[in-house]
Amino acid sequence: PEEVDEKLLVSARNNLMRSIRNEASKEPVKNKILEWLKYIFVVNYKLSFGALSLLVIGIFVGYFLFYSSINQKITTNSKSVDLDNLSDYEAGISNIKIPNPFFEGGEIEVIFGGTGGTSPISYKGTADDPIIQRALATALVTNQNPGLKLRTVNTIASKVESEQFIPDPKVKAALITAMKNDKNPAVRREALNVLMKFPFDQEIRDAYLYVLSNDSNSGLRVAAINALASLKIQGNSLDEKIINVLNKKAESDQNDFIRLRAASLIKEVK
Repeated sequence: PEEVDEKLLVSARNNLMRSIRNEASKEPVKNKILEWLKYIFVVNYKLSFGALSLLVIGIFVGYFLFYSSINQKITTNSKSVDLDNLSDYEAGISNIKIPNPFFEGGEIEVIFGGTGGTSPISYKGTADDPIIQRALATALVTNQNPGLKLRTVNTIASKVESEQFIPDPKVKAALITAMKNDKNPAVRREALNVLMKFPFDQEIRDAYLYVLSNDSNSGLRVAAINALASLKIQGNSLDEKIINVLNKKAESDQNDFIRLRAASLIKEVK
């Protein structure tokens, strides 16, 4: 091979050493980041503290504004709820959140209102709370969701069975209305079952007789006549109004069992 010119070799060696020195002088990226953080948090800590303070204040202000906007729409446990006029809210009960399974002392959340420019109201309480009881009764009559109404009736039933239960006239009236007029036979049946646990009076008697005389569902008519039959077991007498309806059912009801049951009750009275 040809001999390389000495000047060319010297130039190549110089370029190589220059490249090596340049590479050695380059600071790793990791070291640069560490130096930058050191500058921000150690050397210039005032700037760091100010930025952190602004971040905390921003989070706080944002949360406050968000909470305020939510609070304008939903008032939790608002004491402005009118106990006697819950059904006046245009939207009625829009939702009820009941613990599943329901347990004594469980918290129930009722949300109602929210149309016609009114803000929805969210109220939380136990089944012992009169507002919760009235709200459940209102939902049973005004809401169109059969599933919601069934949960409502079941919740009322669980409370009726407790020793601390105090009958509320509005709750009883809602159950009677549901038993007589609700489109869903399951809701009507559950309302009847709950009313059987209430102290017997003329309003409940008339409701039983209405179902026995008018309900198109034979199962509901059977349940109504069984409820009347249970009155004798409880020590209540069958008055003349009950006997008159039983006579009609013994003669004309389409269901064989109801005709036989009505005739049997009449004989027991005589």
